[in-house]
Amino acid sequence: MPSLREVQLFDLQILKDVVRVCDNNNIKYMISSGTLLGAVRHGGFIPWDDDIDVDMPLSDYKKFLKLAQHELGEKYFVQNYKTDKNYSEMWTQIRANGTTSMPVKAYKFDIHYGMCMDIFPAVGVSDAPKKKLKQKKALSLNRLLLHDAYAKAVNEPMNYKLKLIYAIPRCIRRMICKINEHRIMLDPMKYNQWAAVWYSMEVSVIQPKKILEKFTKIKFEDEYFNTFDDYDLYLKNVYGDYITPPPENKRGGHTDELGNIIFDLHKDYSEYKKELSEKYDQNEKNIRSVLQWVTISKYKKGEMQVYLLDKNSWTSKKAADKFCKMVEFVSLLKCTSP
Repeated sequence: MPSLREVQLFDLQILKDVVRVCDNNNIKYMISSGTLLGAVRHGGFIPWDDDIDVDMPLSDYKKFLKLAQHELGEKYFVQNYKTDKNYSEMWTQIRANGTTSMPVKAYKFDIHYGMCMDIFPAVGVSDAPKKKLKQKKALSLNRLLLHDAYAKAVNEPMNYKLKLIYAIPRCIRRMICKINEHRIMLDPMKYNQWAAVWYSMEVSVIQPKKILEKFTKIKFEDEYFNTFDDYDLYLKNVYGDYITPPPENKRGGHTDELGNIIFDLHKDYSEYKKELSEKYDQNEKNIRSVLQWVTISKYKKGEMQVYLLDKNSWTSKKAADKFCKMVEFVSLLKCTSP
């Protein structure tokens, strides 16, 4: 496994290659979020961070997507829901081929899991409440329509409504997402506010238009990159007091969000998928044949209270509890804790 610093320097090279494409084709970009915060507060990466964030105004984002795969060549894969059939987000990631950046729990998720950086489209946010609500609902709907492959891979519980939605062929759901895009991807230059498209409009920080109108250069590690001229206002809107580092117990990076992540700068993610499948799948099949699906609903004084989603799998809750206490590798049960 590479060190965190080795991961950071590898990500930095991805950024440099992307910026080369942007500079050669007059495409605007801005380092943003944690990358910009790192540049201002640390002169480079936040010491515990492991990725790169870039925003692009919508028109530049579209232009970049048309050119990127050809310009970047075989070294990289330009990943979004239009190029990777199981990808579930509305932004783009640039993945390095022949490498690995993969959460262990998602080894069954059939997408490209190479080392990557994120590119977020900066879209307009309407002042009109109805139009703003339509945009919010459209983004939530698109993410819901595309989320099934990941949900199945990590065994997220699904209610009957989700099962009905995911019974619709994925090709049709992807078509709906493309049609729905016009409600999400609004030209930021036509509105007084904008936001980077993320998981939902609730978590995307809405910024004033003026931040997106002027740009400057800022040093990040060993080079200067484009960012917002008023990066102070941008960072205050995102983080509040951004100068003061968080307490040490809040410095976990993406491992806090995604669990254990495999990083490898020289080995393809597909090899790790195969190794993990061989290691876990047979044990999981054996457990499933007896357990079906279970959800750990409580941890109390070291005892697991187990409730079955398939109630016909057991004659009693007591029998289920007894069996679960016999199982040593709880992580393979694909349970979710509250």
